[in-house]
Amino acid sequence: MKFAVDEEELRALERALESAYGPARVERMTELAWHLRQRDSARALELIAGAGQRLLEVPDSQAPGALAVPPDLARALTARLALAACEIATLQCRLDDARAELDRARAHLMPTQDADAEGDAWLAEAALAKATGERARELIAHEQALRFFTGGRDAQREGIARGRALCEYLLSADAAQVQAAMNGLRDWPDGGPAGEFMRLSLEAFSLALREPARATALFAQCAPLALDMGLLQPYCILLVNAGNGCLELGDLEGAAAYLEAAASQARRTGWPMLIGICLTHVGGVLRRLGRLQDSEQMLNAALAALRSTPPGVKTAMACNDLALTLAELGRYLEAIEVMDEAIRVFREYRSYGNLALSLVKQVRALAQVRDGERALAIADEAGALIERHDFRSLAVDLGEALALVHRRCRLAPPPSITAPSAEIHFAEEALSRGSSVAGWKPTPALLATTAQAWAEADDMAQAYRYARQAHAAQQHDEAFKTMNPQAVLRLLACGQAQQAEPQPQAAPAAAVPAAPRRTLTAKEAEVLDLLTRSYTNKEIARIMGVSAETVKWHLKGLYGKLEAGSRRQAVMRARTLGMLAA
Repeated sequence: MKFAVDEEELRALERALESAYGPARVERMTELAWHLRQRDSARALELIAGAGQRLLEVPDSQAPGALAVPPDLARALTARLALAACEIATLQCRLDDARAELDRARAHLMPTQDADAEGDAWLAEAALAKATGERARELIAHEQALRFFTGGRDAQREGIARGRALCEYLLSADAAQVQAAMNGLRDWPDGGPAGEFMRLSLEAFSLALREPARATALFAQCAPLALDMGLLQPYCILLVNAGNGCLELGDLEGAAAYLEAAASQARRTGWPMLIGICLTHVGGVLRRLGRLQDSEQMLNAALAALRSTPPGVKTAMACNDLALTLAELGRYLEAIEVMDEAIRVFREYRSYGNLALSLVKQVRALAQVRDGERALAIADEAGALIERHDFRSLAVDLGEALALVHRRCRLAPPPSITAPSAEIHFAEEALSRGSSVAGWKPTPALLATTAQAWAEADDMAQAYRYARQAHAAQQHDEAFKTMNPQAVLRLLACGQAQQAEPQPQAAPAAAVPAAPRRTLTAKEAEVLDLLTRSYTNKEIARIMGVSAETVKWHLKGLYGKLEAGSRRQAVMRARTLGMLAA
């Protein structure tokens, strides 16, 4: 039995089940349940229950096609069904049930009938340990799974086991270790699409904080491979990372499309952790677009979804994003407190990429409250992590944060600098490092800070040069936030759909205001245009050649999508979203 199959193989299994009877039918039910464990958890659980019931039945020897599953095969099928149930329970955060199913699987292992079940049990244990936050146990389970499958017994499983083990290893590896691991990808086992998906995703994750543009292309490339193999959790996570990369590259439509697809798929699974991850990243994008209230509400919804999961890195990531939004809202002391907790978790789990990112953001927040001494201490820790792990894009952010610290706190400049001021030194360093990162663009804030610093140093030529760049960047940034209002509506719809369609295993979502569910129809857009000109319903009906009742129907749809309760509010909301011409 393969670890994962593509859609064509899955259809063949379904056809085989239709014509099977007796012991063969139980085998086909077990195999289909195994391959549906991520594709369709509800259906998989139905098959698990049905196959388990048949294994308990006492056959009638007089009945044609009587069920008579040999004892060893029955044990092996029981183990495989329990492994599928364990994985589903883990994804649904029913962790006590997952532990019980894993114990049941191990009690029924029958290597002569299912040679791979023991290794799959180690993979299931690693996933369960990750969900419960037992880092040491997780790493041991990954090591055991890799040891079991190494040696050519199953190239697909070896690729999966090696990929998962390496992914966890890369979280805490330094730059040299990452490079050595990436060099090892040349000898990757030929595990078909599943193995290729793992190899590409590893390469993408290793580049995420080093070469964002290349990493984004790789995330987008390997996500469809994961989907075709029925591996929905990695599929959604890859889409989220592709969406974040698109955002950094200025592609709002691409970012919205990837994140909407990830959130939609996560919502269908009903898995709380996956829902929380997707909503966390949507909240981060909304912050980047300047929609701070929407961002805060989306991140609170993410934390509500994660409430049924054990505290860990995913919850810390949501807290970290919430802290960044609070900082943008000017609530710096709240932000610092929330970020401190996220940083503590990242340290505990040795999630060094997230830790370095959070430390840099904390430096900025501390600068705003003029706590320069603590900001510099945290900057030193962040700088050491960035250098050790070669987080090039974060080195740019750290330089910008240090420029802000010296501007806000008026600290004594480091003795080694030669620039007119510490602020200029760190700002220019950030700009220089950023120019070496593919796809990077300086922020308006960094350029404006640099211009002001040069003006204070009485070098007006430099000041005017950076001021012009800051103005151009600001115009681009404002255009970026409003150039595609439909993409913004799609992002808002992620939270609305989650509120409207709660899943049975998910924790209740935090209150999220009604958000647009889909883009405007052509008729709704025409009605909106006429509303801006203050036409009455009768006049709109006459212009459009429809009845007044039809106009009311379009208005109702328009109000729902724009979160509006009146004509005036609909127009104001549309203007805020950039849906109207000047």
